[in-house]
Amino acid sequence: MSANDAADIVILGIPLNYIIAAFLTSSPITSYADQMFYVWRRKSSDGFALDTCALLIAVSTLRIFFWFGRDLELPIFLQSCSMLGVQLIYLKLALMYMPAAWRRAKSMEDVFIPFKRPFYFWQWKSDWKFYLCIAIFMGTLALLQFLLRSFDTWFLFIERLAVALEAFIPLPQLILNYTRHSLSGFRFTLLFAWVSGDFVKTLFYYINGEAYYYQIGGTCQTLLDCGILAQYVYYWRKKRLESKRQAELEGLEVEELSLNETSISADETSALLANEEAMPRASIESNRISPSATSTSVSSSPASTIKIEKQISRHSDFDGASVSSAAKNKAAENLV
Repeated sequence: MSANDAADIVILGIPLNYIIAAFLTSSPITSYADQMFYVWRRKSSDGFALDTCALLIAVSTLRIFFWFGRDLELPIFLQSCSMLGVQLIYLKLALMYMPAAWRRAKSMEDVFIPFKRPFYFWQWKSDWKFYLCIAIFMGTLALLQFLLRSFDTWFLFIERLAVALEAFIPLPQLILNYTRHSLSGFRFTLLFAWVSGDFVKTLFYYINGEAYYYQIGGTCQTLLDCGILAQYVYYWRKKRLESKRQAELEGLEVEELSLNETSISADETSALLANEEAMPRASIESNRISPSATSTSVSSSPASTIKIEKQISRHSDFDGASVSSAAKNKAAENLV
Protein backbone atom coordinates (compact mmCIF):
# COMPACT_ATOMS: atom_id res chain seq x y z
CA MET A 1 0.00 0.00 0.00
CA SER A 2 1.48 3.33 -1.06
CA ALA A 3 1.20 6.61 0.76
CA ASN A 4 -1.39 7.90 -1.71
CA ASP A 5 -3.60 4.82 -1.24
CA ALA A 6 -3.33 5.19 2.56
CA ALA A 7 -4.27 8.87 2.33
CA ASP A 8 -7.52 7.96 0.56
CA ILE A 9 -8.63 5.79 3.52
CA VAL A 10 -10.14 7.74 6.40
CA ILE A 11 -10.75 6.29 9.89
CA LEU A 12 -12.76 8.45 12.30
CA GLY A 13 -12.04 11.47 10.14
CA ILE A 14 -8.25 10.87 10.20
CA PRO A 15 -6.37 9.74 7.07
CA LEU A 16 -4.81 6.30 7.42
CA ASN A 17 -1.33 7.52 6.55
CA TYR A 18 -1.43 9.89 9.53
CA ILE A 19 -2.45 7.02 11.79
CA ILE A 20 0.36 4.83 10.44
CA ALA A 21 2.85 7.65 10.85
CA ALA A 22 1.74 8.28 14.44
CA PHE A 23 1.91 4.58 15.28
CA LEU A 24 5.35 4.05 13.78
CA THR A 25 6.71 7.23 15.36
CA SER A 26 5.45 6.35 18.83
CA SER A 27 6.24 2.62 18.66
CA PRO A 28 9.91 2.99 19.75
CA ILE A 29 8.79 5.05 22.74
CA THR A 30 6.03 2.68 23.78
CA SER A 31 8.25 -0.37 23.24
CA TYR A 32 11.26 0.81 25.25
CA ALA A 33 9.54 2.97 27.89
CA ASP A 34 8.92 0.05 30.23
CA GLN A 35 12.47 -1.26 29.73
CA MET A 36 13.99 2.13 30.50
CA PHE A 37 11.79 2.61 33.56
CA TYR A 38 12.78 -0.86 34.76
CA VAL A 39 16.49 -0.02 34.43
CA TRP A 40 16.00 3.28 36.25
CA ARG A 41 13.97 1.68 39.04
CA ARG A 42 16.43 -1.07 39.91
CA LYS A 43 19.51 1.06 39.07
CA SER A 44 21.05 -1.65 36.88
CA SER A 45 21.13 -2.29 33.12
CA ASP A 46 22.17 -5.92 33.55
CA GLY A 47 20.24 -8.25 31.25
CA PHE A 48 19.96 -6.07 28.13
CA ALA A 49 22.57 -6.40 25.39
CA LEU A 50 24.24 -3.09 24.61
CA ASP A 51 24.99 -4.38 21.10
CA THR A 52 21.27 -4.04 20.39
CA CYS A 53 21.60 -0.29 20.95
CA ALA A 54 24.50 -0.17 18.53
CA LEU A 55 22.56 -1.99 15.80
CA LEU A 56 19.42 0.12 16.24
CA ILE A 57 21.43 3.36 16.19
CA ALA A 58 23.22 2.25 13.02
CA VAL A 59 20.00 1.16 11.25
CA SER A 60 18.15 4.36 12.17
CA THR A 61 21.06 6.54 11.05
CA LEU A 62 21.37 4.74 7.70
CA ARG A 63 17.65 5.15 7.00
CA ILE A 64 17.77 8.85 7.85
CA PHE A 65 20.66 9.40 5.43
CA PHE A 66 18.84 7.34 2.80
CA TRP A 67 15.77 9.58 3.20
CA PHE A 68 17.86 12.67 2.42
CA GLY A 69 18.94 11.23 -0.94
CA ARG A 70 16.14 8.98 -2.15
CA ASP A 71 12.42 8.59 -1.73
CA LEU A 72 11.52 7.03 1.61
CA GLU A 73 8.05 6.98 3.11
CA LEU A 74 7.56 9.58 5.79
CA PRO A 75 6.38 7.14 8.52
CA ILE A 76 9.61 5.14 8.14
CA PHE A 77 11.66 8.31 8.38
CA LEU A 78 9.79 9.48 11.49
CA GLN A 79 10.16 6.06 13.08
CA SER A 80 13.90 6.12 12.39
CA CYS A 81 14.25 9.54 14.02
CA SER A 82 12.22 8.42 17.03
CA MET A 83 14.19 5.20 17.37
CA LEU A 84 17.51 7.05 17.15
CA GLY A 85 16.51 9.43 19.94
CA VAL A 86 15.19 6.59 22.16
CA GLN A 87 18.33 4.50 21.70
CA LEU A 88 20.64 7.41 22.52
CA ILE A 89 18.68 8.00 25.73
CA TYR A 90 18.67 4.31 26.59
CA LEU A 91 22.42 4.03 25.93
CA LYS A 92 23.02 6.90 28.34
CA LEU A 93 20.81 5.21 30.94
CA ALA A 94 22.45 1.81 30.45
CA LEU A 95 25.96 3.24 30.82
CA MET A 96 24.92 5.25 33.86
CA TYR A 97 23.60 2.15 35.62
CA MET A 98 26.14 -0.29 34.28
CA PRO A 99 26.64 -3.15 36.79
CA ALA A 100 29.74 -2.95 38.94
CA ALA A 101 30.96 -6.29 37.57
CA TRP A 102 31.24 -4.71 34.13
CA ARG A 103 33.39 -1.89 35.46
CA ARG A 104 35.65 -4.21 37.46
CA ALA A 105 36.13 -6.72 34.65
CA LYS A 106 39.15 -6.43 32.39
CA SER A 107 36.88 -6.22 29.35
CA MET A 108 33.27 -6.85 28.45
CA GLU A 109 33.86 -10.37 27.20
CA ASP A 110 35.02 -11.27 30.70
CA VAL A 111 31.47 -10.63 31.87
CA PHE A 112 29.13 -12.12 29.27
CA ILE A 113 30.51 -11.86 25.72
CA PRO A 114 32.08 -15.20 24.74
CA PHE A 115 34.50 -13.76 22.15
CA LYS A 116 36.94 -10.89 21.82
CA ARG A 117 36.60 -8.04 19.37
CA PRO A 118 39.16 -5.86 17.63
CA PHE A 119 40.03 -2.90 19.87
CA TYR A 120 37.28 -4.10 22.27
CA PHE A 121 34.67 -2.53 20.01
CA TRP A 122 31.53 -1.54 21.95
CA GLN A 123 32.99 -3.12 25.08
CA TRP A 124 34.72 -0.05 26.45
CA LYS A 125 34.80 0.99 30.09
CA SER A 126 34.69 4.75 29.38
CA ASP A 127 31.35 6.23 28.36
CA TRP A 128 32.84 8.87 26.08
CA LYS A 129 34.19 6.18 23.73
CA PHE A 130 30.64 5.06 22.89
CA TYR A 131 29.56 8.58 21.97
CA LEU A 132 32.79 9.18 20.06
CA CYS A 133 32.14 6.02 18.03
CA ILE A 134 28.62 7.23 17.19
CA ALA A 135 29.91 10.66 16.19
CA ILE A 136 32.59 9.15 13.94
CA PHE A 137 30.02 6.86 12.31
CA MET A 138 27.63 9.70 11.56
CA GLY A 139 30.39 11.99 10.38
CA THR A 140 31.76 9.33 8.02
CA LEU A 141 28.29 8.71 6.57
CA ALA A 142 27.76 12.43 6.08
CA LEU A 143 31.09 12.80 4.29
CA LEU A 144 30.49 9.80 2.03
CA GLN A 145 26.99 10.92 1.18
CA PHE A 146 28.27 14.36 0.30
CA LEU A 147 30.82 12.81 -2.06
CA LEU A 148 28.64 10.03 -3.49
CA ARG A 149 25.18 11.61 -3.45
CA SER A 150 24.93 11.43 -7.25
CA PHE A 151 25.51 7.65 -7.38
CA ASP A 152 22.59 5.29 -7.02
CA THR A 153 24.93 2.53 -5.93
CA TRP A 154 25.68 4.42 -2.72
CA PHE A 155 22.03 4.66 -1.72
CA LEU A 156 21.42 1.05 -2.70
CA PHE A 157 24.32 0.09 -0.46
CA ILE A 158 22.90 2.11 2.43
CA GLU A 159 19.46 0.55 1.98
CA ARG A 160 20.69 -3.04 1.90
CA LEU A 161 23.12 -2.49 4.77
CA ALA A 162 20.27 -1.15 6.90
CA VAL A 163 18.11 -4.17 6.09
CA ALA A 164 20.98 -6.59 6.83
CA LEU A 165 21.78 -4.98 10.18
CA GLU A 166 18.09 -4.86 11.09
CA ALA A 167 17.78 -8.59 10.45
CA PHE A 168 20.32 -9.35 13.21
CA ILE A 169 19.08 -6.91 15.84
CA PRO A 170 17.77 -9.69 18.17
CA LEU A 171 20.98 -11.78 17.83
CA PRO A 172 23.04 -10.06 20.59
CA GLN A 173 20.18 -10.48 23.06
CA LEU A 174 19.84 -14.13 22.06
CA ILE A 175 23.56 -14.73 22.71
CA LEU A 176 23.44 -12.84 26.00
CA ASN A 177 20.48 -14.88 27.25
CA TYR A 178 22.21 -18.12 26.32
CA THR A 179 25.42 -17.06 28.08
CA ARG A 180 23.64 -15.98 31.25
CA HIS A 181 21.07 -18.82 31.18
CA SER A 182 18.44 -16.27 32.09
CA LEU A 183 16.31 -13.40 30.78
CA SER A 184 16.37 -11.41 34.02
CA GLY A 185 16.63 -7.72 33.22
CA PHE A 186 14.95 -8.07 29.81
CA ARG A 187 11.31 -7.09 30.03
CA PHE A 188 8.61 -9.26 28.52
CA THR A 189 6.80 -6.16 27.25
CA LEU A 190 9.79 -5.37 25.04
CA LEU A 191 9.97 -8.97 23.84
CA PHE A 192 6.27 -8.89 22.98
CA ALA A 193 6.76 -5.64 21.04
CA TRP A 194 9.65 -7.21 19.13
CA VAL A 195 7.78 -10.37 18.20
CA SER A 196 4.47 -8.74 17.26
CA GLY A 197 6.01 -5.76 15.47
CA ASP A 198 8.52 -7.76 13.43
CA PHE A 199 5.90 -10.35 12.51
CA VAL A 200 3.49 -7.70 11.23
CA LYS A 201 6.30 -5.91 9.40
CA THR A 202 7.46 -9.13 7.69
CA LEU A 203 3.90 -10.02 6.77
CA PHE A 204 3.55 -6.55 5.22
CA TYR A 205 6.72 -7.15 3.18
CA TYR A 206 5.27 -10.31 1.67
CA ILE A 207 1.80 -8.90 1.06
CA ASN A 208 3.06 -5.65 -0.43
CA GLY A 209 5.58 -7.46 -2.66
CA GLU A 210 8.70 -5.71 -1.35
CA ALA A 211 12.16 -6.63 -2.60
CA TYR A 212 13.50 -10.04 -1.70
CA TYR A 213 16.12 -8.72 0.70
CA TYR A 214 13.36 -7.04 2.73
CA GLN A 215 11.51 -10.34 2.92
CA ILE A 216 14.63 -12.31 3.88
CA GLY A 217 15.66 -9.73 6.46
CA GLY A 218 12.21 -9.59 8.02
CA THR A 219 11.97 -13.38 8.16
CA CYS A 220 15.37 -13.70 9.80
CA GLN A 221 14.52 -11.04 12.36
CA THR A 222 11.19 -12.68 13.21
CA LEU A 223 12.84 -16.08 13.65
CA LEU A 224 15.40 -14.62 16.03
CA ASP A 225 12.58 -12.98 17.98
CA CYS A 226 10.86 -16.36 18.22
CA GLY A 227 14.16 -17.83 19.46
CA ILE A 228 14.23 -15.29 22.31
CA LEU A 229 10.60 -16.11 23.05
CA ALA A 230 11.50 -19.81 23.24
CA GLN A 231 14.34 -18.93 25.61
CA TYR A 232 11.94 -16.99 27.78
CA VAL A 233 9.56 -19.93 28.05
CA TYR A 234 12.38 -22.42 28.67
CA TYR A 235 14.17 -20.41 31.36
CA TRP A 236 10.88 -19.42 32.99
CA ARG A 237 9.83 -23.05 33.22
CA LYS A 238 13.28 -24.08 34.44
CA LYS A 239 13.22 -21.42 37.14
CA ARG A 240 9.75 -22.50 38.21
CA LEU A 241 10.80 -26.15 38.47
CA GLU A 242 13.92 -25.21 40.44
CA SER A 243 11.90 -23.09 42.87
CA LYS A 244 9.39 -25.92 43.27
CA ARG A 245 12.18 -28.41 43.88
CA GLN A 246 13.80 -26.04 46.37
CA ALA A 247 10.50 -25.70 48.21
CA GLU A 248 10.16 -29.47 48.37
CA LEU A 249 13.70 -29.80 49.73
CA GLU A 250 13.01 -27.16 52.35
CA GLY A 251 9.82 -29.00 53.28
CA LEU A 252 11.75 -32.24 53.65
CA GLU A 253 14.37 -30.53 55.80
CA VAL A 254 11.67 -29.05 58.05
CA GLU A 255 10.00 -32.45 58.32
CA GLU A 256 13.28 -34.17 59.19
CA LEU A 257 14.02 -31.49 61.77
CA SER A 258 10.62 -31.96 63.39
CA LEU A 259 11.11 -35.72 63.40
CA ASN A 260 14.52 -35.31 65.04
CA GLU A 261 13.06 -32.98 67.66
CA THR A 262 10.25 -35.45 68.30
CA SER A 263 12.69 -38.34 68.69
CA ILE A 264 14.89 -36.25 71.00
CA SER A 265 11.92 -35.30 73.19
CA ALA A 266 10.77 -38.92 73.23
CA ASP A 267 14.23 -40.05 74.34
CA GLU A 268 14.32 -37.42 77.07
CA THR A 269 10.85 -38.41 78.29
CA SER A 270 11.76 -42.09 78.40
CA ALA A 271 14.95 -41.28 80.28
CA LEU A 272 13.03 -39.24 82.85
CA LEU A 273 10.45 -42.01 83.27
CA ALA A 274 13.22 -44.56 83.72
CA ASN A 275 14.82 -42.43 86.44
CA GLU A 276 11.49 -41.90 88.21
CA GLU A 277 10.78 -45.64 88.14
CA ALA A 278 14.26 -46.51 89.39
CA MET A 279 14.03 -44.28 92.48
CA PRO A 280 10.83 -45.77 94.08
CA ARG A 281 12.03 -49.27 93.34
CA ALA A 282 15.27 -48.58 95.21
CA SER A 283 13.42 -47.08 98.20
CA ILE A 284 10.99 -49.99 98.31
CA GLU A 285 13.80 -52.44 98.17
CA SER A 286 15.59 -50.57 100.99
CA ASN A 287 12.40 -50.65 103.06
CA ARG A 288 12.11 -54.32 102.36
CA ILE A 289 15.66 -54.91 103.41
CA SER A 290 15.53 -52.96 106.78
CA PRO A 291 12.86 -55.10 108.56
CA SER A 292 14.62 -58.28 107.63
CA ALA A 293 17.83 -56.84 108.91
CA THR A 294 16.11 -55.85 112.14
CA SER A 295 14.52 -59.26 112.57
CA THR A 296 17.82 -60.85 111.83
CA SER A 297 19.53 -58.74 114.46
CA VAL A 298 16.82 -59.45 117.00
CA SER A 299 16.75 -63.16 116.25
CA SER A 300 20.47 -63.32 116.35
CA SER A 301 20.62 -61.99 120.00
CA PRO A 302 17.63 -63.34 122.07
CA ALA A 303 19.48 -62.94 125.37
CA SER A 304 19.95 -59.25 124.85
CA THR A 305 16.28 -58.91 124.02
CA ILE A 306 15.23 -60.63 127.31
CA LYS A 307 17.62 -58.40 129.25
CA ILE A 308 16.11 -55.28 127.72
CA GLU A 309 12.59 -56.46 128.58
CA LYS A 310 13.56 -57.02 132.26
CA GLN A 311 15.06 -53.53 132.47
CA ILE A 312 11.89 -52.03 131.04
CA SER A 313 9.72 -53.91 133.66
CA ARG A 314 12.01 -52.79 136.51
CA HIS A 315 11.78 -49.20 135.37
CA SER A 316 8.04 -49.45 135.14
CA ASP A 317 7.78 -50.98 138.68
CA PHE A 318 10.04 -48.28 140.10
CA ASP A 319 8.02 -45.58 138.47
CA GLY A 320 4.77 -47.06 139.81
CA ALA A 321 6.12 -47.32 143.38
CA SER A 322 7.35 -43.79 143.34
CA VAL A 323 4.03 -42.56 142.09
CA SER A 324 2.07 -44.45 144.83
CA SER A 325 4.32 -43.11 147.61
CA ALA A 326 3.90 -39.57 146.36
CA ALA A 327 0.14 -39.97 146.38
CA LYS A 328 0.12 -41.27 149.99
CA ASN A 329 2.22 -38.31 151.23
CA LYS A 330 -0.13 -35.87 149.55
CA ALA A 331 -3.23 -37.49 151.18
CA ALA A 332 -1.68 -37.27 154.65
CA GLU A 333 -1.01 -33.59 154.20
CA ASN A 334 -4.61 -33.05 153.29
CA LEU A 335 -5.84 -34.78 156.47
CA VAL A 336 -3.64 -32.65 158.66
